Amino acid sequence: MKLFTKSVSTPKKDKKGSITVILPAAGSGTRLGGVSKPLMNILGKCAIEYSLEIFERIEDVTRIVISTKEEDIPKYEEIIKKRGFRKIIGVISGGDTRQSSVAKAFRFAFDSVITDFVAVHDAARPLITEESVRSAFADAKKYGCAVCASLCPDTVKRAGGTGFVTEAVSREGLYMIQTPQVFSYDIYSASLAIAERDGFEATDDSSLAENAGFRIKLCDTPRDNMKITYPSDIPIAEAILRSRKENV
Repeated sequence: MKLFTKSVSTPKKDKKGSITVILPAAGSGTRLGGVSKPLMNILGKCAIEYSLEIFERIEDVTRIVISTKEEDIPKYEEIIKKRGFRKIIGVISGGDTRQSSVAKAFRFAFDSVITDFVAVHDAARPLITEESVRSAFADAKKYGCAVCASLCPDTVKRAGGTGFVTEAVSREGLYMIQTPQVFSYDIYSASLAIAERDGFEATDDSSLAENAGFRIKLCDTPRDNMKITYPSDIPIAEAILRSRKENV
């Protein structure tokens, strides 16, 4: 797997409706004892393998890039070799932030080939379903941007610096943002350029598009599309996966 190098030729256009998937996986994993979250074992597979299997099955996904820590690159290359994943075109060294990691993967992916869309999915979010992915892709093709999200189910309060409640926040219309987040190539490219020009740093990719003035379509997704963050998340994820197998 090569690291990013600048191409001197004009990128060629991929098939109509094609999608490049970027999986940022360069987090420190400090809340999991320093272990990389996408590499955590969940029912005998690494967390990242679950979403990779879905993207491999979806016809419109033609290219996948993983952005990770330099020292983890051989581990991902071993997974690719073992599992025979065909669409992964590169495992590259990420940046200091999530945004810079995705930006590096974006430039690597689109150096030689342009797909119509780019999807960014947390590598540590193994519970996304194929149905939800296809729904987000369909919405992105219709509206230009689509982001998986679930309605906030809890009462929300705002607190001051001392920890005491200052106000109740209506949860009507409040969503918990998830991934994948899907954008047309032109929208994401412009959003990234504007963020870099202005020094704007975001915690997710939909915020880049919002900052650039684009409208975001929310794609209603089940709440169990959780991100592995704490050790206690792993048995919950395993229970959900077992339940899905039993209900097939």
